Amino acid sequence: MKAKRQAGRRAWVPLTVVACVLLALCLTYALAFGEGAETLADRVALVMMVLTVLALVVSLRRGTGATAVEDGAVLAGRLGQTVESAELLSRRVIGGDRVPVRVTFAFRRSAHARSATRPLVPNGTLNGLVADYRAVRPRRLVITGEPGAGKSVLARAFVAEFNRSRTEAEPVPVLLPLGDWGRQELFRDWVVRHLVRDYGSTRAHAAQLTDLGLVLPVLDGLDELDEPGVPLPDSRAQQVLDALTGYQSGLEPAPVVLTCRTDLYDALEASGRPMLDAARVEIDPVEAQEAVRFLAMRQDAIHREGQWRPVLDELRAHPQGVLARSLSTPWRLVAMATAYEQVNDPRELLGARTEQEATDRMFARFIPASVRAVDEEPRHSPERVHAWLHQLALQLESRGGGVNTLVLPELARSPGALWARVLYAVTVGLLTLVTLRAFLLDGAVGGAGWAFSVLLSGIAVLALLHLRPRGYRLILRSAMWLPPWRSPLWAVAAKAALTGRNRWGFVVSSVLPALIMWRTLAPEQLGGMGDWTMALATLPMLALYVGLLAGQVMDAAVIGPSGWPRGGALIALALLCPTVVLMSLSVRAGLGLDAYMFPLALFGVLYCAFSGDTVMYLCWLLIHFRRVPFRLSRFLDWCHAAGLIRITGGVYQFRHREFQEWIARHPAPLTRPTAPARDPATARTP
Repeated sequence: MKAKRQAGRRAWVPLTVVACVLLALCLTYALAFGEGAETLADRVALVMMVLTVLALVVSLRRGTGATAVEDGAVLAGRLGQTVESAELLSRRVIGGDRVPVRVTFAFRRSAHARSATRPLVPNGTLNGLVADYRAVRPRRLVITGEPGAGKSVLARAFVAEFNRSRTEAEPVPVLLPLGDWGRQELFRDWVVRHLVRDYGSTRAHAAQLTDLGLVLPVLDGLDELDEPGVPLPDSRAQQVLDALTGYQSGLEPAPVVLTCRTDLYDALEASGRPMLDAARVEIDPVEAQEAVRFLAMRQDAIHREGQWRPVLDELRAHPQGVLARSLSTPWRLVAMATAYEQVNDPRELLGARTEQEATDRMFARFIPASVRAVDEEPRHSPERVHAWLHQLALQLESRGGGVNTLVLPELARSPGALWARVLYAVTVGLLTLVTLRAFLLDGAVGGAGWAFSVLLSGIAVLALLHLRPRGYRLILRSAMWLPPWRSPLWAVAAKAALTGRNRWGFVVSSVLPALIMWRTLAPEQLGGMGDWTMALATLPMLALYVGLLAGQVMDAAVIGPSGWPRGGALIALALLCPTVVLMSLSVRAGLGLDAYMFPLALFGVLYCAFSGDTVMYLCWLLIHFRRVPFRLSRFLDWCHAAGLIRITGGVYQFRHREFQEWIARHPAPLTRPTAPARDPATARTP
């Protein structure tokens, strides 16, 4: 830690020297050197140089400077609050708020010698999973089950319950989808990246928590990492198990929870390279009598007893029949109840000859029923919802490797988004050329002209750095999460800022915006300027100040993944209003069209440098404007309320992997049952 701080200081010294030299040259030129900054163009160039240099130095300082080391228990408590807010277990996922599906499991003996000790008397139920886990030594657990058996539900329930009863010495459970784990990335670095991206933690604090062993990774979807047919020794799943075997906290194996499909983990165990020092639980299939109990207790089954009685009788009479096998997992059972709970006739499932045919009929009703359940007057038609979700599912399937997380800022970096990246690069290039042309139109290229040209080229390079696979950010994305504009979370943020431990910092930092507003708005008799044009330029300062305050006192995961685009809109507001002021000054001076184009193009280049992720996302939406809604985050939030999409930390996921694969295979709603698109035995569903 000391070496890192010394390295940060060494990197910070030249940055400070360069910044001071540039600022001194700017002041010297403006005050005494040559003719000084007499023209409007010279003054604009100097202001832009000063602001850009300061922004670059502050950004690089944040990445290289020393970070205050906080107490690990305090950081863990803060992360626990974030996880508790982000991973609230939805009762709808396990069957609704009235009648949940009973999920049970049993411990299985390992095929190798290095396995964890198991509890003497396991609970074997959803509510007792945390107690069973605490009895495991070392605390490493593998949850296996058939596709749709409820592994993700069990993992979410574990995170919620363990975090609720966690002691100060125990790690914080964090649900992490395995879909984007890369072979070349260290597991520790991958955990840190997800804590930053999904839960709004800073990179330094995330690394500190991980190194102290205060993070319990709950890894979901080991079976979704590889395409069918990949040899086990070369698979990403095997790479993950090898990484977890070497994942330690001091001299002891670090705690971890992993979910995987039964047949895949059996094959991994048979290969001789499973995750060592772990206990394994197997989720039991849903028995026919449990399905009857669950469906019979639903309110709709009571109100429409005549339509539901034949279905319940079929389950009782044939507990191993096609219908019973189709409803042998909690996911399918909940989907069936949702699809036929209001207006559809469940008796149509009695005519299904195969499980796949029953699944097709059930999923064909699932989206329309979910749409009707969330809105009495649907905001979107079921056909349109199906088409939009189909395009999103294709986007995920095109990335390969079992990717099932939808991260809005990363859509433009997916393999199939080449045209979006091309459009972004062309946009940056055109804005740079237009800005240079408008600034140097008179042909007088002085010292300020050359300096501005070099500076603008540097800004354009920073904007193009966003095209890198991992991107480049002058502003941390975790500080850009904002709640909806009418959300009560704004009041929560204001109260936290005024009453929290940073209240004096808030009061002190409010002095400068208040003085600026007074200076611009107050009449001349009271020491102000009384200039409403300048007041228009200062208003974004207040908006930016309030937005950044909200981002600092509230966790990104509380706001959700849809809060990221609003952060980009706030930065656009902060840059656009001064641009409007420059344009108004050009209008007063009677300048031509080129004078108007200069501030607009300059605004565009700066915005690409500060918030290139937002611009790339907009380029992706423009390329796909006929395939997905332009307000995509709002649509996905609506789908989450409808039960079609789930939210994990700061990312979106389809309600279930099986649902994602099904909707990717069906571009249009089914009008009648169809033959299975492929053998269900090869489906990579959890």
